[in-house]
Amino acid sequence: MIDKCGVSQTKGNPAPIVFSKLVKLAAISMTAAFGSAVASAQAADFSLPIQQAANATGVTSVRNSGLDGSGITIGIISNSFNTTPTMNSMGTPDTLNYDIKNGYLPSQIQIVKDFNGSLTDEGRAIGQVIHAVAPGAKLAFYTGSESQSDFANGIQALESAGANIIVDDIQYVSEPNPPAGAINQAINTVVNQGVNYLTSAGNNAGSFQLTPLTIYGHASNPNAVTVGAVYEGNPTTSNYNYAGFSPTPTVQKGQLEPFSKPGANSPSCSTSPDITCKPDVVGPDGLPISFNLNNASPSEVTSQGTFYDFFGTSAAAPYTAAVAALLLQADPQATNSQIYAALTQTATPLNSSGFSNSSGYGLIQADKALAYLQATSVPEPSSFAGLIAFGFCYAGFLFLKRPISVGLQAKQFAVKPVSYKD
Repeated sequence: MIDKCGVSQTKGNPAPIVFSKLVKLAAISMTAAFGSAVASAQAADFSLPIQQAANATGVTSVRNSGLDGSGITIGIISNSFNTTPTMNSMGTPDTLNYDIKNGYLPSQIQIVKDFNGSLTDEGRAIGQVIHAVAPGAKLAFYTGSESQSDFANGIQALESAGANIIVDDIQYVSEPNPPAGAINQAINTVVNQGVNYLTSAGNNAGSFQLTPLTIYGHASNPNAVTVGAVYEGNPTTSNYNYAGFSPTPTVQKGQLEPFSKPGANSPSCSTSPDITCKPDVVGPDGLPISFNLNNASPSEVTSQGTFYDFFGTSAAAPYTAAVAALLLQADPQATNSQIYAALTQTATPLNSSGFSNSSGYGLIQADKALAYLQATSVPEPSSFAGLIAFGFCYAGFLFLKRPISVGLQAKQFAVKPVSYKD
């Protein structure tokens, strides 16, 4: 629907903004951000060979328009960032400094807190994916592997460090469903402060594990954009055999990954989905990274070099977060609800009936999302009267909060405390 101020809003998904953000925005020029935010158009130059995924998701077109995520900071929560000696395809160390030197990561990264020990540095793989899509964005990192309470601290620490967008790929098996739990409460807090929060759906669909087979915990938080995975990776391989099921399925490009965790199969989500239905969207996985993350063999040989495939919703979520950065650069005044609407309402459904509990609204389309955001953005006032009217409409957003799901029962599981969603 269109509200009285001319801003499109998704049902049950009004645009949140708090007073501090409103004051900050009032201090800047109230002009449409699209013309000033977009640099002169030029052909996209990807730091990793992600052209297959970029073409399938409209990122190539958006990058060719000049958008690169400049002015946006993306916070990452994963297991670790720079704790373990990793190797590239040539058998030489692939370190943080190596990645910066070779253009796989930006020159300055805020490591607010890394894990005190040795883990797989999946946060650095996530950083490479984000940098390939949105090379102008700044990155910040906080480990999520110590405890649920510290994970929650990390969410707020990244917001304090300037993160406009936060993405994670970790889930604790003992997490309660929203609104309970420290992580859910921290997400709700930063979202109400204007942060866009994204999380991976998880990768144990159909597996015989003690964790629930549907999305739960903070991945079911209606204030988070929950991302499943579609295979859109290696440009030289049209399909691959996934060995996690019996019989072994062959996964084609553009197909939902068989491990991508679904949401609860609620009849209402099939007929009239709202923000409590998960996942929200799906993004591409099988993406190239420069180092060996999970003891795999190098698989992608391109003109840029030889790379490893990064599978899972852990790859799809940061890719989607980077797309959100491109959108937010185009319209820095866009609320998180407007970014959410742009991503969901323009996604390409993988299900003929539209929304599904396995793939949400479908595969993200960056170019269509950008057009949607531009079409539904608040127009520039052309007169003093228009400026006053704009001010009243914008102030009206102050009390419009994206609703937090209530009535969901907490579920506790006395098993392994943390589950990495890679």
